[in-house]
Amino acid sequence: MTAADVIRIKELLPTSLGSEEIREQIAREILQRSIFSARMESARYLAKVREVCAQIAAGEINQADARLKLVTLLEQMGHSPQDGGGIINPASMRRLNLVVDTQRQMAASVAMLSEQTEATVFMWPAWELTRVEARARPRLDWDRRWAAAGLACNFEGALKDRLIALKTSPIWQHLGNGAGGYKDALDNPYPPFAFSSGMGWVEVDRDKCIALGLVREDDEISAPSLASLTPGERDIAEAVERYGFPRIAEGIA
Repeated sequence: MTAADVIRIKELLPTSLGSEEIREQIAREILQRSIFSARMESARYLAKVREVCAQIAAGEINQADARLKLVTLLEQMGHSPQDGGGIINPASMRRLNLVVDTQRQMAASVAMLSEQTEATVFMWPAWELTRVEARARPRLDWDRRWAAAGLACNFEGALKDRLIALKTSPIWQHLGNGAGGYKDALDNPYPPFAFSSGMGWVEVDRDKCIALGLVREDDEISAPSLASLTPGERDIAEAVERYGFPRIAEGIA
């Protein structure tokens, strides 16, 4: 499953709710399999978001091209980058980047998870949370977020002094839940763990995990099965398998 496949099969979720209301009132499983944006009730616009994000993920267009396509449609709908309002304005540069980046990053993470096998998890048992994209004003609280998420699961399968944990550790879901009271979290057990975050995963190999005390030489760690996925992730995986997107992705418009 590619990131473009993940995006293409997502459903549209028009809503008049704001970001915090969406998180409080709509089930996480629905959000994971949907394209949505705070206070955006136009299915036509969300369909365009899905289209351009899939094109970015497939390497067909860049982010500037995607923004231009979205702004063109938004202007037809009566919105303008000149309207002001900052991130509340759907046509603002900041809002457009937020929408595109979030969908792109989430799809890349789900695609990465879908590729996990018994062999890959054995050889690379853990993830390290690290900066993978630059930000003009990066968050400086990731150590505190990690500590809060770790306390929520007693650091099961996770280090206290480094942002490294087994791929099977519950710390990832707690980090995504915003453990510690962080309101910008996205409720996903995979990056991005917060809106506009440039933090992502890199794999940690078995030798390093043994040296860090996360696994023993005779430990076997199983890859997550389809049954262990959330309903939203499972729907995506099953749809990709059913429709054969990995085999025909190049032919999807």
